Amino acid sequence: MSKNDARKKFNTWKQGEAPQPECTGDMMRLRSGLLQADIEANKYIDENESNSKKKEYLYDLRFGLGVYNLLNNEYDFKERQASNDEVWIYLSMNVVPDIVYHRWNLSETRYFSQSRRIWLKIIWWYVHLSWNGSNQDTYQLLNGFTTDEIVQLVERSGSSGYRLDVTREIMKQFSQLENRSNSLFRRVMKLNTARLKLVEPALVNGGIKKYVEELMHYFDEAKRSNKDSGSAKFVAGR
Repeated sequence: MSKNDARKKFNTWKQGEAPQPECTGDMMRLRSGLLQADIEANKYIDENESNSKKKEYLYDLRFGLGVYNLLNNEYDFKERQASNDEVWIYLSMNVVPDIVYHRWNLSETRYFSQSRRIWLKIIWWYVHLSWNGSNQDTYQLLNGFTTDEIVQLVERSGSSGYRLDVTREIMKQFSQLENRSNSLFRRVMKLNTARLKLVEPALVNGGIKKYVEELMHYFDEAKRSNKDSGSAKFVAGR
């Protein structure tokens, strides 16, 4: 579905009313699967994360895992389809517009208007770029992150596209840091984007794991260097 067609349809929807799906056949079967993923995500959050302050993020993550597995396992969904905005716009506007509505109300950016804000697309890619072998292992890996990390990860594809092996290692190693923050993750991702223009991670001595370790430790080393420099200036001043 094109953005122009989506906009025409979006403009017919009424504020305060959940839009209704318009699909048949296989798409109705897909809708049933996505509705079930929504039910299971909400149930899991209610039963296991009821006291969390990050319910919206955890819902995005849990529902994202459901979307990811349903599309991949039952519809042979690949990166090629996942890179096509018109696929996500069709799903958002025709198959599960009500689910998108309950998460984002009538926000056109989350349905169709901005490629990097289409909600279904973002949560699929977030899971794909962070996949840790299974639903539960991926959920545990990403449980401590926030919506800010979703944006930072998905929006930094780089000039040559995503490096799946690198992003998955970044998410794995960052999740294990004792002192982590949104700002640190943002800096790590910016540094990775810059370095990928000059360095092939697989050719680093120690491979991708070592490349990512160096990303993680870069800011610790920079902090120590600045601290040592400040101490030296203090001593010299005395």
